[in-house]
Amino acid sequence: MSCFERRSTVLAIAVALAVGTTAPAAPAKPSATAANIAAHDSLGARCRCWLRMKMVHEVDMSHYGLVLDEQWERADATKPVVIVIHGYNSCPEKNQAMLSAVRNAGFPCGAFAYPNDYTISASAQLVSSELRRFAHAHPERRVVLVCHSMGGLVARACVEDTLYDPLNVDRLILIAPPNCGTAIAHFAVGTDLWEHWLSRRDGSPWQRVHDSVVDGLGEAAADLCPGSAFLEELNSRPRNPRIRYSVILGTGARLSEAEMNWLRESVIRKLAKVPGAEGGAERLDAMLSDMDELVEGKGDGVVAVARGRLNGVSDTLVLPFGHLSVTGEPATDVVRKVQAAVLERIN
Repeated sequence: MSCFERRSTVLAIAVALAVGTTAPAAPAKPSATAANIAAHDSLGARCRCWLRMKMVHEVDMSHYGLVLDEQWERADATKPVVIVIHGYNSCPEKNQAMLSAVRNAGFPCGAFAYPNDYTISASAQLVSSELRRFAHAHPERRVVLVCHSMGGLVARACVEDTLYDPLNVDRLILIAPPNCGTAIAHFAVGTDLWEHWLSRRDGSPWQRVHDSVVDGLGEAAADLCPGSAFLEELNSRPRNPRIRYSVILGTGARLSEAEMNWLRESVIRKLAKVPGAEGGAERLDAMLSDMDELVEGKGDGVVAVARGRLNGVSDTLVLPFGHLSVTGEPATDVVRKVQAAVLERIN
């Protein structure tokens, strides 16, 4: 790729990130029409589409998909194959502790990886393709999906759509799923910067830019915003009648109600002093007033209990865990309880 092409690609990335990486905010003035917002979204979508056409190739997508344990077929053939699906801005490696607990209980295991910042619908199609391939090769084997966070939406978008349902999933265990979205997604623009630039130590700058595009440019964050078109469509579907559902939600957020109110008032008070920021302050105040995700007893730091519940699912367990640690090492009683709850439901 020439220097000019690289510069134009970086410019397109900047536009894609600036225009439409999250759900559009409410119009600042009454004169801002739906057509303006649609054009805003369309520009960002076109830039992201152009980037993927230019930069994402088949070899890039080969890194994603279903990977089963090498000796999974040696396990008891009467036991289901348990597949763990990671969440937003994550990867299978971050769920190894959960996989190990299931594996040590004698279940054949696997993990599904997908571009964690791309559209959830595209990832659902990918898991559908992988599970159908598995069903074709092993028609007698049943599957249990254990999903963390956004991975639960990927799984639901697959099994709750008759077009994509692979028909071999019997059990769906959702850990901290943002079934009705998360208000944190409105502020997710920096997560890709963290994943590919601040927390990463390998790869040239151009490789990191390339990997950012392959992984997605904020499309998943837009899907995760409460009220998004994706969530409205997903939650309008009925539950899959062949599948037993379980939802495990956390209340281990770190802020008290009083601290959240103080934070909200402080931020709004500071922002109100900035010339021309009145409209932004009002929108931010509306967001912060509805952010139970961060309040102890109401959320796990990322997903609010109220937004995690799923209509039609009676098996809902609420425990005081934090969102990012729940699938990690069982160093605390609450994480051990989550692992025990998952194993109980798999059995």
